[in-house]
This record gives sequence, C-alpha cells and structure tokens, in this order.
Amino acid sequence: MLRRSAIVCIRVIAAIATAIGIYYFCVLPYRGNLLLIDVGLRTASAEKSNPIRTINLAHENLRDLSIAQRGCRFDPNWYLLYGANCELLGRWTEAADTYTRALRIDDRPEIYVDRGMVMLHLGRVSEAEADLTRAARFDPAVVNDLDGDLRARVAAAAGIH
Repeated sequence: MLRRSAIVCIRVIAAIATAIGIYYFCVLPYRGNLLLIDVGLRTASAEKSNPIRTINLAHENLRDLSIAQRGCRFDPNWYLLYGANCELLGRWTEAADTYTRALRIDDRPEIYVDRGMVMLHLGRVSEAEADLTRAARFDPAVVNDLDGDLRARVAAAAGIH
C-alpha cells in the first residue's frame, strides 16, 4: 500500500512539474510573441502619428512589453521594440542600454544601427561610428542612410568604396 502511494505521489509531482514547464516554456513565450506582434504594429503607427498620440502609444507599448518580458527575455525583437519606444519618448540612455542588452543575445546589424543612431543623439560620436561601422560590415547599404563626414568615416572604416 505504501509503495502504491509513493508511485501515485511521484506521478502527481511529475504532472505538476510538466504543467509548470509547459507554462514557462510554451505558454509565456507564445503570449509574449502575440504581444510583440501587436506592439510592433503600434510602434510603426506611433512613428507616423502626431506627437501626443506617439507618446500615448509608446507608453502603452512599454506597458505591454513589460508584460511580455518574462516570456521574451531571449528574443532580440523584444529589445528592439523596447528600445524603439524608449526613443519615441526621448529616453535615449535607456534605449542605448536596451540595444546593448539585445546585442548580448544576437549580433544583428539593425541593432548596431539603432544603437549607433542613439549614440549619435547622445553626442557619443566615436561609439556611434564604431556601431555603424560594424553594421556596415554586415550590410554595406547602411552607409547610404548616413550623412556627410560620418558617412565617409564609416565607409572608410568598413572598407566600402
């Protein structure tokens, strides 16, 4: 009788552990990804809106991203969206930090471009140049979006002629 109770207890514990695992490794990321889709659409809309609507949408997006964070902490898109919404609110240092955290997860050129542009806005030109050069090595078309002296320096540093 005791042995049968132990087997039942182990099975119950295994079922509970499985349910918890499914929640943390399947349900949370799925919900987070659904929120990322919504936030991505709202971010694109906010970038084209009037200033008051932009601020309201950016705050709403940051609230939703906070909810999605637990399920998306290893998804670079979460960081890109969070950083973009920080930029919309003029929270430049927070945006730079967010992009830096994204680069710890994935080495994508668009993250370097975003961080480089934020660094320019913060007046940290040498750091911006380094990020934009790195992005241009991935994708030479990056230099087409730059102006003047910065464009020439980034192109030279990236070996683009």
